[in-house]
Amino acid sequence: MAASSLVKTKRDGTITIIDGTSPTANEYTVSFEIGDFSYSEEKADRTVIRDRGAIVGLRQGDDPVLSLSFSVHLRDLTNTTADVLLDFLYNRGYASSSTSVVSTGGTGFEQYLVDIKFTIDANSVDSGEAVQTITFAKCLCVYSLSEGDPDSLEISAECYGGVTLGYTP
Repeated sequence: MAASSLVKTKRDGTITIIDGTSPTANEYTVSFEIGDFSYSEEKADRTVIRDRGAIVGLRQGDDPVLSLSFSVHLRDLTNTTADVLLDFLYNRGYASSSTSVVSTGGTGFEQYLVDIKFTIDANSVDSGEAVQTITFAKCLCVYSLSEGDPDSLEISAECYGGVTLGYTP
């Protein structure tokens, strides 16, 4: 398949929050997004090897803590009868009682963590386009609320389990 010539836009993106329930994870598809998903790929810290001040090598240091963010229009802070974004991210409300979400962290991770999948699907524009995904594993999410017209939530996440790229022609 040749490289795409179709420029992607915010209309092609979908964000899905995934918990650690096995064998079938619970998923929450984010709606009323602003379309500002943001992530920058970082490499491991660098350890410069020197011989009397002259650079003679470069080694990998510590893995970075990756971060991502996105914004949504505020609809609910919590809900006891339906899944809402913040309940799914914080394991509270309906998500903790009825859906029974499970952390993706596993052993060694005390906080409640989720996976976040960003999907780019432009098939509605061109049926020959591949669906591409980037999945962030073991994310710790926090939010900030901004009042306005409309009110909005800024979701920020730190990724502790790495990133996986997907490509489906």
